[in-house]
Amino acid sequence: MNNEHLVQNSTFLESEFKKNSNYEYGLSMSKYMKGRFPFYGINASLRKEIQRKWMSEIPKDLSNEKRWEIVEELWGREEREFHHVALDYLNSWNKKFIFESDDLKIKWLISNNSWWDSVDSIASNYLGKYCKLFPNEANSLIEDWRYSDNMWLNRSCLIFQLKYGNDVDFELLKSLIIQYQHVKEFFIQKAIGWSLRQYSKFNPKAVSVFVEEINLQGLAKREASKYL
Repeated sequence: MNNEHLVQNSTFLESEFKKNSNYEYGLSMSKYMKGRFPFYGINASLRKEIQRKWMSEIPKDLSNEKRWEIVEELWGREEREFHHVALDYLNSWNKKFIFESDDLKIKWLISNNSWWDSVDSIASNYLGKYCKLFPNEANSLIEDWRYSDNMWLNRSCLIFQLKYGNDVDFELLKSLIIQYQHVKEFFIQKAIGWSLRQYSKFNPKAVSVFVEEINLQGLAKREASKYL
């Protein structure tokens, strides 16, 4: 796929989004996102119908570089619907299309156009898969991100194991939670509780003991205790 084809693909999306836009709904969606992004006002089911047509035109044998070009081109658009398409495309990739060198690209995505919807989608899906495939690289990545000034990278450290089931590295998660326990940021406290709540489905006793052991409080504790 050359650059012209990339433009043609995004132009198709833009044309369909404009055709199906809903101004009032777009304002409502933008308000829900604290005014951080403009929206065409297209609901998720219609957007996915449109993007299915778009994805069907993308060759299946694209190189890693070309796949990321598509994601980055969409990420450069203003309207949030483009970002959601990029996320669905990214998260649809088979693990054979995930490479060790993707770490900087993942960091860039999480650090730009950042809000809970995009960060959570990347962290619990693509980043989670990446860390399972490349554990050595993942260790370095998490060690770097956990001390970052970027709160969204911190949150990603807490939630990248959400879909690991009983394979969660609980010692790592506990060390992260202890590190962030007294950080007052809402999205960090929510992530602490969410990560513990999810793991409590598989190991409730361990979670219960840990919550009491560190005297977890407030929002994080309420979220962590929902299934206990």
